[in-house]
Amino acid sequence: MNFLPQSTERLVLRRFTDLDLDRFFSYRQDSQVAQFQSWSMLPYREAQSFIEEMQIAAMGIPGEWFQIAIAHKQSNLLLGDIGMQIYTENPAIVEIGFTLAREEQGKGYAQEAVQALVCSIFELGYINQIVGITDMRNEPSINLLRRLGMNLVQSDEVEFKGELCIEQTFELRRENWLLHKAG
Repeated sequence: MNFLPQSTERLVLRRFTDLDLDRFFSYRQDSQVAQFQSWSMLPYREAQSFIEEMQIAAMGIPGEWFQIAIAHKQSNLLLGDIGMQIYTENPAIVEIGFTLAREEQGKGYAQEAVQALVCSIFELGYINQIVGITDMRNEPSINLLRRLGMNLVQSDEVEFKGELCIEQTFELRRENWLLHKAG
């Protein structure tokens, strides 16, 4: 599995580079950005190690998260990232998650990037479902998942970062994506 780099109208999805470190560290240190994310803020050295690891990591290993850099097409500046993980128990299912720097939110970048990723994943032919899981309070993410054609399939009360919340699972099946894309 490898479809990087990939361009959209305004963005490029690519592997991380050393030049991404400061911007990556900055948005990963933002408590508002981290609020609904499964990751925690990390020290600079760990951010650096993470970037180095993602530069050489193999994409598509079941059970292992792979992060894709979202960069502005003209400047190549990092705007955020998308994580993807193929489920070990069912390698036809991919879970995705996305993060954008706060100052880049609300510009349609997340939808543009995630839509491109969804297309690439389904065009591989052997993935038949994409899953997105979010806190029900994360309205921007829920709205994005719905715009992508994903349907709410499950809500669970869970403990997340020390507090109870309702975690919502959205899914998009390949056949529904084909219909959504055609419509």
